[in-house]
Amino acid sequence: MVQTETAPTATLAVTHSGAEQAIAALEAHGVETVFGIPGVHTLALYDALLDSPIRHVLARHEQGAGFMADGYARATGRPGVAVIITGPGITNVATPIGEAYADSSPVFVLSSNVERAYVDRMRGSLHDLKDQLGVMAAVTQWNTRANAAAAVYGAVAEGFRRLGTGRPRPVHVEIPLDVLDERAEDDDLAVSLPAALRPNPRLLRDAADRLKRAKRPLLYCGGGAVTANAGPHVLAIAERLGAPVLTSTMGKGSVSEDHPLVVGALWGAGNAVDALLRETECLVVFGSKLGAQDTHDFTMPLCRELIRVDVDPDELILNAQPSLGIVGDAALAAEGIATLLAGEDFRGDGFGASQVQAAKHDARANAFGADRLPYLDALRRAVPRDGIVAWDMTMMSYAAIGLFPAYEPRTFQFPAGYGTLGYALPAAIGAKIGRPDTAVVAVCGDGGFQFTMQEVATAVSERLGLPIVIFNDSTYSAVKDAQRSSRDGRYLAVDLINPDYVALARAYAIPGVRAESPAALEAAVVEALERDLPTIIDVPIAGWV
Repeated sequence: MVQTETAPTATLAVTHSGAEQAIAALEAHGVETVFGIPGVHTLALYDALLDSPIRHVLARHEQGAGFMADGYARATGRPGVAVIITGPGITNVATPIGEAYADSSPVFVLSSNVERAYVDRMRGSLHDLKDQLGVMAAVTQWNTRANAAAAVYGAVAEGFRRLGTGRPRPVHVEIPLDVLDERAEDDDLAVSLPAALRPNPRLLRDAADRLKRAKRPLLYCGGGAVTANAGPHVLAIAERLGAPVLTSTMGKGSVSEDHPLVVGALWGAGNAVDALLRETECLVVFGSKLGAQDTHDFTMPLCRELIRVDVDPDELILNAQPSLGIVGDAALAAEGIATLLAGEDFRGDGFGASQVQAAKHDARANAFGADRLPYLDALRRAVPRDGIVAWDMTMMSYAAIGLFPAYEPRTFQFPAGYGTLGYALPAAIGAKIGRPDTAVVAVCGDGGFQFTMQEVATAVSERLGLPIVIFNDSTYSAVKDAQRSSRDGRYLAVDLINPDYVALARAYAIPGVRAESPAALEAAVVEALERDLPTIIDVPIAGWV
């Protein structure tokens, strides 16, 4: 009998393309949705998405995709992801990523580039862009190129690590066209989730002692307090001390504005809230850069005993030098201070709720846009407490910063830092997709709406029950007001000829309503929130100028 030996079976390494590695890395980091537009340079990525559970939302412009990713991130606290083509896609998305950078929103941009041999050489390849990484460097905290398929997974993982470390500003990973199709063995990389940055306990003790010594302390919440969900701990400090709580624009919703000690974003030179700031003996700032817009070009009075808490050490000394700076997560810092104060046989008198409410009433009565309060009150009644409102850069939104109360974190979205128009509609789409069971409303001016109005098609395609409110005065009102006040009323290029927005709604086969009073606006928004399609609500208003 002849015996035979069976040859050993070769074990073949499992390989995947660079595009498949990228999508696998997104999945491993919990990504459920991406926003983008396919192009010939991203065909490999889209082919990989076909085999992935990740949902793709088709925008109508890369700018819209970027704003959607930003709105998603702000609404959920999770990274928003935009998939973008080489060259024109990158320059189109730069504006929304600039907004996300300015407002510390965790957005991940995954893009293609031309083949490795042609990158930055301007050989006439389709979509060639000189120094694509350089373009994105201006609007991201970190960006890189994966020059081999074997490097793709690690590059994407590093991007997510950076999004979860310190200040959550955007990141960008680009993959050359030939790398997307190149194959490499799978990496066995563990997903590492960074822990929140713990503040120094000794510095927290110092802060608590300084607050105890101050007869009239005051607390201030910026966007970092929203990101960290520091609000409950900040309120515990406030209640212990009888201290008012102010917020920046980005800090709105960190603490509920119907709490008796919460003033909100109502500070203004000369009003009663300004008096609170001038009387305070110790000001604690949680997660704010104290930037020019929130301090009216740095005129906000800041007391000598200024304590700043920030996850970014560079922010601690930006714009105002603190007497005590604490690097760390705003929630962990506020919790630590609150615990220390609760353990003391002590309760401060502070300003007290009655004085805080009197100051708030005075500030509201004299705030910018107080004459438009009926519209803002109507909108507030129509939107549930946990509803999200995405505001564009428009005069009504400027008034809303002080006059539209926010009750929960992540419910007041506004392009505060970069100040671009066209934000509200695509950001609201991203927010609604991220939180489908939450009421979401977009509020636009008639000028800003037309920057990204093509994204109505996205809202229709996704069947989003999204009220789109357009305050319509046929003017770029903010610019016209500036021409009036600083250029002696010499007006140029500020008056608009607008389309019929109700007819525009009909063209998209969705409801369109003209609301000519605050009551009509309230009813229209309530009805729109019951639908499973977007509704355009045109609100004609008198001009601001």
